[in-house]
Amino acid sequence: MSKVMNVNSSLAYEILLYLNSFYLGMFFVCEVAMGILKACNANYPENALMTEAGIFGLLCLVEVPVFFSILLTIPSAVGVCYFLIYQTYILRLEYIWCSVMLIFQALELAFAILFIFTVCKNHQGG
Repeated sequence: MSKVMNVNSSLAYEILLYLNSFYLGMFFVCEVAMGILKACNANYPENALMTEAGIFGLLCLVEVPVFFSILLTIPSAVGVCYFLIYQTYILRLEYIWCSVMLIFQALELAFAILFIFTVCKNHQGG
């Protein structure tokens, strides 16, 4: 029974990482496009546009290595939350993109923790 749980949690985690790899590219392209749209059509306060571009650049740097380290999911989720809640102008479509990204990150983290617990349980019991 524990081997079945180990395989299922590992498979679910791998599937989520695979799906997130596709969604990640689409997310970044859409955010860049919407950022350009807002930069051309909205009046940003002084340095707000550069601040948001910098945070987006950091998010890009943090999100790519998420595949290699579960620990980086937390700062990545904080970056997505910034775009979901705190950026100067937020489009409805951004709420959707950011919400889906947070769901992927939460599921990845949950299945990674489940996978770690099942692997540790197997090593202790057998």
